[in-house]
Amino acid sequence: MTGGSPLSHRKTRSAEKMSRDHALTEKYLERIGGRLQGPVLRTEAGRASYGEAYAPRPVFLSAAQTQALHRDLEVLRDALFRLPGLLFDGDLAAFARANGMEDVQIRAIERASAGVPNPPTRMGRADLYQDRTGFRLMEFNMGGTIGFELDICRGFLEDGEFSRFAAEEGLQHVHSLTEQVRTVRAEMGLAPDARPFVAHVEWPRHFAVNKPYMSAMCKRWGDYGLEARPCHVGQLERRDGRLWLEDRPIDIVYRQFLMEDLLSDDADALMEPLLGALEDGEVRMFTSLESELYGSKASLAMLSNRAHRHLFSAQELDVIDRLLPWTSPVTSGSVILEDGTETSLLDHALTEQHELILKPTLLHGGQGVVPGWSSDVTSDQWRKLLLEAMDGPYVLQRRIHPVAEPFPEPDGGSRPWIVSWGAVMMACGHGGFFTRCAPAEAGKDVLNHFQGALVGSGFQVGPITCRQ
Repeated sequence: MTGGSPLSHRKTRSAEKMSRDHALTEKYLERIGGRLQGPVLRTEAGRASYGEAYAPRPVFLSAAQTQALHRDLEVLRDALFRLPGLLFDGDLAAFARANGMEDVQIRAIERASAGVPNPPTRMGRADLYQDRTGFRLMEFNMGGTIGFELDICRGFLEDGEFSRFAAEEGLQHVHSLTEQVRTVRAEMGLAPDARPFVAHVEWPRHFAVNKPYMSAMCKRWGDYGLEARPCHVGQLERRDGRLWLEDRPIDIVYRQFLMEDLLSDDADALMEPLLGALEDGEVRMFTSLESELYGSKASLAMLSNRAHRHLFSAQELDVIDRLLPWTSPVTSGSVILEDGTETSLLDHALTEQHELILKPTLLHGGQGVVPGWSSDVTSDQWRKLLLEAMDGPYVLQRRIHPVAEPFPEPDGGSRPWIVSWGAVMMACGHGGFFTRCAPAEAGKDVLNHFQGALVGSGFQVGPITCRQ
């Protein structure tokens, strides 16, 4: 038999696909260049979300690659959804505890799921880098608080020259806000003509900062038949068999607050009206509290654990092996590496410091993330961090080496940037792209909006297919 290994074939196919995308990028740079430095139309909702921190250009991916990536992510998401049954005999509390949840959070999950069935949402965003073999997953965020593209593609298309370029090259994009509303309607069981009252609910200490964004979103949802009002959880009241926001009975709570907020000292009192209403089926909530469990880094470590491989199908294992870098709990015991070698995690982490990144299992926005390769982290500091994290809610993940892409300079020419691809998933299917980007020379170890990365979006090259 002739031919290389499956990995060599994968590398060849990935290189060919990346070459095609690079050719389109080069055409964009030649034709549009640095004349555009982000979308020309910037909407109220976009400004409230991103300020003016836009990447200078969109990214491009073929329809075939987009569809293949989405299929892979569906397989991975479904494997995540199966974890409680596979590893914990369906015990959601045990699954939550293994994810690092505290008792107060677990009680809230149990109470919130006791009323009307509210399974994990299909709304999510996979954050990926492209290395020389293809896409590699860093995190898989689940829930209604994921960031996604808000009018960025539309803003680029307002430029006449880019609009002509897009038409000539067959560029298409998904309108993520439309798909968000479709997802809410589908998962909340709403009739097509239903006009529910939606409370967009944040945690009190975050409300003032996030109210402009929430107000802008509520205004946009109104165009889709969702009457919505921003508030915080302390403003909710329960009476007469309903949950109320001032003078309005609430049909749906759109949850903006996170599970980490439930660790506040006043969480029990703040959450009681909402949890009581959910427990008795008086209101629906998008998204369920348990949805965040499936987006935990600890859940990714459960998929990556080689001791669990016999539990997954051949299709699931193929996707896990291609997309997910080695990810492990920070344990005082031994771990199994990619090649099947069993070793002490601490010894391995100390030896491979520059190829590993330390992450808390449940926090968001890059909080608590420490790349072992950072110039700010000495070997002694790395050891101290590992010992402090040992057997706690932390994981180690193998470093991904992203391939840089050319981005335009305002005065002509280009320079390499690193792109974190956010592949959005909705009830319909693929929900668009949301990117975080920064110049490679900036040396940013973690790309996110909170740490100075610029946000952008992506166009698909070819027709978009969508399940109804």
